[in-house]
Amino acid sequence: FGSRHLAVLGQRPCGCRIQIFRGAPMISAGALPKLIGVLLLVTAFVVVLEWNAIRALPDEVSHGLRGRGSDPMGMASGFSSLAGLMKSGRRSPPSSADLSFPMPPEVRHWKCKSATFGLSDLPTVTIIIPYLQERWEHIRPTVASILANTPMELVDEILFIDDANPEAFEFHENITNMHPKIRVHRNEVRQGLIKAKATGALLTSSPVIMFMEPHCIVNRQWLEPLLARMAEFEDHSNVVMPMLDIIPEDNFAAYKAANHHIGGFDWSLTFNWMVTIEERNASYSLPEPYPTPALSGGIFAIWKDYWERMGTYDTEMTEWGGEHIEMSLRLWRCGGHIDIVPCSRIGHLFRSRNPYPVHGDKILRNLKRAALVWLDDYVEKFYKETGYQNARKADAGNLTERFLLKERLQCKSMDWYMDNIYPELRGKQPRRR
Repeated sequence: FGSRHLAVLGQRPCGCRIQIFRGAPMISAGALPKLIGVLLLVTAFVVVLEWNAIRALPDEVSHGLRGRGSDPMGMASGFSSLAGLMKSGRRSPPSSADLSFPMPPEVRHWKCKSATFGLSDLPTVTIIIPYLQERWEHIRPTVASILANTPMELVDEILFIDDANPEAFEFHENITNMHPKIRVHRNEVRQGLIKAKATGALLTSSPVIMFMEPHCIVNRQWLEPLLARMAEFEDHSNVVMPMLDIIPEDNFAAYKAANHHIGGFDWSLTFNWMVTIEERNASYSLPEPYPTPALSGGIFAIWKDYWERMGTYDTEMTEWGGEHIEMSLRLWRCGGHIDIVPCSRIGHLFRSRNPYPVHGDKILRNLKRAALVWLDDYVEKFYKETGYQNARKADAGNLTERFLLKERLQCKSMDWYMDNIYPELRGKQPRRR
């Protein structure tokens, strides 16, 4: 029975008599214990009613009301999930769905925290998540964080692409039970990460495609800044990335904010995070979106019509590796633009090795395809820098379609790219092995 309740009832500092309402008769000191007893009974009754009301709410909301450990934002997260479900016009997820996840710390710039977005002015999106031999303890919090920190009226669908998982790694029922907007498409034969994402893009009709990975934690208000930046380009010629914060490989509950680096690569076409944007551009002001010469991998958003107009992925690449460098070169040199949006932050589990088999000869083939099409007169630098001894003899497959695409899009030269987008490539590059 708190002081706030007593104040409402009109407690006087002397403690001798209580006047409940102005003009009401004074209560004697002998009647005071009876009055307090009645008030305690009333308070206990109200508490029981409120607790029963909370238990009647959907699980994800009652979980938020009970808190998320020491996270001061746990309650807000629970309510944001409910708001998204209600606005989406869809039913709540089954009560058996576990929607808990480690809420990341608030690491956004102060201007991001106060930003507001007119959701009706933003395009809707399908989130595509390919997965192969991933752990359920990573998939579940990935989805739970999306449901809690995303306005679900902006999400048409969360589409998982099961790339021919063994039965023990399928998780179809567990995944779809988390929300009615979640669907799983299964490839009966493994396509590899590159083709699996292209398959997912074919299966959606949303204006925007958001490629995601199944071992992430999205932070607060992560989607709106990405879509707002995309909406600034009338011709849809931009691709946007969130800031990728760090989830350590040995602790999925940990979260470390990353610095504002640009993405780059060396002549072996190996990606690396390069200098920070503040070092690169002294006039840059946080938290404005900033250009990056290269995509870091598989987490980015793109307009679907632009994805198709620009030639999607090189689907003759197989399994994993090289597709993000090929796409980066193609986007910049063929009239596109790539931005990192600091107000959008996603924690990503950086792993030392993939949980599925990746064959070196497949990676080499992918990289050589990118080098032959896009490095122009600098292909010899690729052969010199690559760690693959048989790179010259490796079969890259038929490249006719990609050269025709390059001609149709009237793409600029590699020299133009280094002069205007990535001059650092002319210097010595750090290597990540």
